[in-house]
Amino acid sequence: MTTSTELPAAAPETELTPDTRFRRVGGALSLMASGTLVFASLLMIPYENQTVAQYLQTGVDHRTNILWAAVVLHFGYLLLVPAAFTLIRLARRRNPRTSIVATVLSGLGMGLSGIVVVDFYDVALANALPADEALRIFDLAGSYGQGGLVAAPSVIGMALGINLAMYVAWRARAIPVFPLVLSVVGWLVFTFFSGDAWLPSLGSGLVAIGMAWAGVIVYKMRDEIWARL
Repeated sequence: MTTSTELPAAAPETELTPDTRFRRVGGALSLMASGTLVFASLLMIPYENQTVAQYLQTGVDHRTNILWAAVVLHFGYLLLVPAAFTLIRLARRRNPRTSIVATVLSGLGMGLSGIVVVDFYDVALANALPADEALRIFDLAGSYGQGGLVAAPSVIGMALGINLAMYVAWRARAIPVFPLVLSVVGWLVFTFFSGDAWLPSLGSGLVAIGMAWAGVIVYKMRDEIWARL
């Protein structure tokens, strides 16, 4: 694994501030933890959700797993935001315009952690009502188009934002191409095979590896290099 973390010899000296190492290590840990927590949350749910009825039945059969998985997923989604901002920081000087776009998209993705709370209501529906009534209410809630205006920007924003952040970090030669490839493929699998029992876990696993790889690079980076980026 080779990456370019050295700046040109003519780069000006940058004074290190007391929080330089804190920000670098914090960013590295967010990269390592975010994808890992999302991956772990999916492994906690042995579910089938090809249909809404199957999805709701999962809330009955695996109630405890789902409730705890939602907590893990919440923190995984939260940490995706500082993880994306860390990658963007690596490229802000070399790809400023694309970095701004990645920042905006990743910022929209903050809503993902809030959407997770819906899982608790779905579990409550499945356990408190007969199956046909729970299904009716679930379908009614899903028929409100305004919900899509909240969910879509968050889901699309984060999926595009984190991958664009990976891309600009790679273009800035801060990370190799492999973390980018793992992230893109993983998110595609996670998105387009969301109804499968295990493929979303596989996709999130690829994302976790790619992000952790980038996190290790940031963690090993010298403070002087980090401060100059």
